[in-house]
Amino acid sequence: MLPDTAMVWAGFALMAAALSYALLWLIRVLSAPPRHDGPHPAPSFGKACYLFEGELMIDHDAGHLPHSANDPPDWGDLRRWMTGRFANLPARLDDLEDGVAVIAISRDADDTAQLEISRNGETSRVILTDPPHACPAERHAVLAEHVRLTELREALEAAPYPAWKTTLDGAILWQNTACVEAFQPRTLRMNVPLPDPGHSSNTRFSIPGGPRAEPRWYEVSSTAHQSHVMHHATDVTKVLRAETMQRDFVQTLTKTFAYLTIGLAVFDKNRQLALFNPALVDLTALPVDFLSARPELMGFFDNLRNRQVMPEPRSYASWRAQITKMIETAQDGLYQETWSLPNDVTYRVTGRPHPDGAVAFLFEDITAEVMLARRYRSQLDLRQSALDSLPEAVIIIGPNGVLSFCNTACIRLLRIDPDSCFSDMTVSDLITACGAALPATQFWPEVERALRQRMPGEPLLKSTAIHGQGTLSYRVEPLPTGARMLILDLAVTARAAPARAKAG
Repeated sequence: MLPDTAMVWAGFALMAAALSYALLWLIRVLSAPPRHDGPHPAPSFGKACYLFEGELMIDHDAGHLPHSANDPPDWGDLRRWMTGRFANLPARLDDLEDGVAVIAISRDADDTAQLEISRNGETSRVILTDPPHACPAERHAVLAEHVRLTELREALEAAPYPAWKTTLDGAILWQNTACVEAFQPRTLRMNVPLPDPGHSSNTRFSIPGGPRAEPRWYEVSSTAHQSHVMHHATDVTKVLRAETMQRDFVQTLTKTFAYLTIGLAVFDKNRQLALFNPALVDLTALPVDFLSARPELMGFFDNLRNRQVMPEPRSYASWRAQITKMIETAQDGLYQETWSLPNDVTYRVTGRPHPDGAVAFLFEDITAEVMLARRYRSQLDLRQSALDSLPEAVIIIGPNGVLSFCNTACIRLLRIDPDSCFSDMTVSDLITACGAALPATQFWPEVERALRQRMPGEPLLKSTAIHGQGTLSYRVEPLPTGARMLILDLAVTARAAPARAKAG
């Protein structure tokens, strides 16, 4: 009996020892700080403390930090993380008064969290408390992420561009308001293909408008992930309309330029040929395939030089510099040059600036114009030579009462040279010169009246004796358009010849 009782009491003793040991172990575990496997120290219960030196964080026991590009983060990073929840946070810790704590409370009246910011010399301490929560920094991270997700959801819902999410087989999981208003689910399934996971695609499709409205065009960018596909649509109706108008305008210009006899070459801001007309091919003999390949501007002029469609330069280097200068001058709208080619063809080349840095060159065949000008100039020289060969002095007065030209006999007789004068010689100046060279007061006023007369009349034909010089025959003939011709013929007598020779 006694041995059995002893064994029972021994069992109770062992059981009590085991319970005591288990209770002591449990008390030790509960009183120990929580374990933290991350790179940061384990947080303290009930508060999160951040220690700064200047503006740089040097230590913390919060257990959670804001996302930052800086390592370690600074006060600016923590301030941006906290400012959505707490108001009136200082811009810089160095602006705090030493030894004076600043308390920042939550913007939400139901939120009991607060920040205590204090500075002590070069170091500053920021303490976050959020009773009754044991880990305020982790709770703040959860709240901040919740706010961020809420803002993203609100931004997507308020976006003016349609956005939606589908499964990999096309079932719609989510749509924003713009997508619901713009599309029917059937429209999206029929017009938007689904890319393979990890790939993206772009799709452009249209939806019909109203009875009198044009169709609306959308461009959809789709990105497939491992479990879903995100779609974003943009209304490109105005862009397509502008592209169509631009294409039609270019076609209209091309058709218009096709009937021009002036060669046109337009180079864009990248100095590549953007537009040309058939006249350019006819004038320059450049191949159509060469022009259609959109050559660069310098290559275009190189080809012109090789085909002798521009004057041959003395040196290639100076010619390249000249072309570069010509391009720069054309950008200011100042370039114009005449090219005389070896085959007796003359081109007028004009450079004009266009918007957005483009340059246009016009090639005009002015051979006929140049030949006509040369022929006209040759005829004038021939007529002048014929008048100079006459022994009589011939003077032409234009309709404006100004001397147009005279022959060599006039210059010798009246001792005048109208070409060397700075101003035009009028009828009065001519009569004064005549009176000085051939003194006779009785008939020069009559000649002046005949020269000033604008109405057609009878020619004036008379002669008179000039004392000491001979007999002067003078004649005023009316010409078309109100011009007058004065012819003076001095017949020197034998008695007056020695005196005139002496005077000459």
